[in-house]
Amino acid sequence: MPNGARYKVNRSDETRLFYVAVTRAQKYLYVSYAPGDSKLYKKPSDFYLHCTASTWMSTTDEGLPAAARLTPTPKLETPNIAISFSELKYLIECPYQFKLRFMYGFNPPIHEALGYGKGLHDVLSEMHKRALAGDVPTKSEIESLVDRHLHTPYAYPTLREQLRESAIKAIDRYFDRHGDDLTRTIHSEKVIEVEISPGVTVNGRIDLIKSLETGETAIVDFKSTQASQAELVTKDQLSIYALGYEQLTGDNADRIQILNLDDQGKSTNDPVNPALVAAIKAKVDAVADDIRANHFVCTHDHATESAYDDLAWMTRVGHAHP
Repeated sequence: MPNGARYKVNRSDETRLFYVAVTRAQKYLYVSYAPGDSKLYKKPSDFYLHCTASTWMSTTDEGLPAAARLTPTPKLETPNIAISFSELKYLIECPYQFKLRFMYGFNPPIHEALGYGKGLHDVLSEMHKRALAGDVPTKSEIESLVDRHLHTPYAYPTLREQLRESAIKAIDRYFDRHGDDLTRTIHSEKVIEVEISPGVTVNGRIDLIKSLETGETAIVDFKSTQASQAELVTKDQLSIYALGYEQLTGDNADRIQILNLDDQGKSTNDPVNPALVAAIKAKVDAVADDIRANHFVCTHDHATESAYDDLAWMTRVGHAHP
């Protein structure tokens, strides 16, 4: 073996290694050897003999001393829970659906338009981040922005072109309606952790935080289509984000806005409602208790919510499972 000498050890090296091994024991240590016919293993090692010469070692197995067992207790009386809003919304809507998705791994079918919403979000994120840096984009860049960020790998060619045209129109409308807001950007794609109550943390990402002409601060969530998420769920989400913004900066957000990028979609602009924030905190506390108790029941009939619930067929009352 090349440079074999470097791999050889002497008795001092072996003694140090043995010492390290022995001192890993935290309460009790058993030392043994395996006698056999081989000359190499017929007698105990010098280290074993060294141990038996110590007054600290017994050469007879006297058993472990009797001791009263402590009552098992958790390190934390209340286990900490960290959850994203994407998971939390299913817990709020229906704990059983949360169980199907995040514990049993039932994934929704891949939609042909997958990637459209993310593409629009990425375009808007670049626009606002560039504005923060003093490089305000213009309408002449719309097509290049869309082509850079829109990826729809599961769309057939005709649909892919339709999605591209829809994205270009959506960004064009955004420039018309909210172009002045680019220079009022405070944060874009801001990651937050919100401590809702002791032991419960919600993680999320705020699409946009901006100042308004009135001097107020708005927490904004973009929706690519009207059907992407129920309005009440989004308001719950923004209420949590408003609380997270307060914890992050020490400042209070004044308004929560849902900006729908769909031409026919409804946008909202509401004041931050302390009662709504208190209500969502109560909801989060309740679902946190469900997680700790492993309690995930189906709370209502999903028959009327199939537009938002792609697992409705699994939870619908009276449905014959295959």
